[in-house]
Amino acid sequence: MQTRRSALLSWPTRLIWLAIFIGTAVLFSTVLKCAVPLVAFAAICALRQSRRAALLSVGIVWLAIETIGFTALHFPAVPSAFGWGAAVGGALLAATGAAGAVADRTSGAIRIVTVFAAALCLYEGVLIAVTLAVGASLQAYTPVILLQVLVLNAVTFAGLLAVRALKAGAPARHSACVARI
Repeated sequence: MQTRRSALLSWPTRLIWLAIFIGTAVLFSTVLKCAVPLVAFAAICALRQSRRAALLSVGIVWLAIETIGFTALHFPAVPSAFGWGAAVGGALLAATGAAGAVADRTSGAIRIVTVFAAALCLYEGVLIAVTLAVGASLQAYTPVILLQVLVLNAVTFAGLLAVRALKAGAPARHSACVARI
């Protein structure tokens, strides 16, 4: 079994995937207005990177989407907007950490499913807890909306896994061009 610890990525490979994550996040952010598959990024990073690298990767992606939000999407520069941005960042880091812990303790196909489930549950759970703590409405957490979040993240995660599978079948001469996730 190849663990994420034994599959550490080289710096050029990390930069390629980081660029892909940021590009995808920016695309989702601008086209879908804030619907970014952060859980998918957390799960794939937890599967294929060391804990530190995974946390750094998702932190950089979070910073990129916040930058896009406050510049291109004109989020209001008010304390509550910064607070919610911080809450999303904290939820993302917690989800990545939890997914990494699950990745370290599981193997096989169940590993992929449980890492994704851990990331999704912790991410949404932290955001719901923050929502309740600040006394805000839970209307953003209806079953329909949560299903949309699940589908967006599951499809993106499946796509990232497919890229990984394609890379596994790539000829050796192309391995420097096709990064491991």
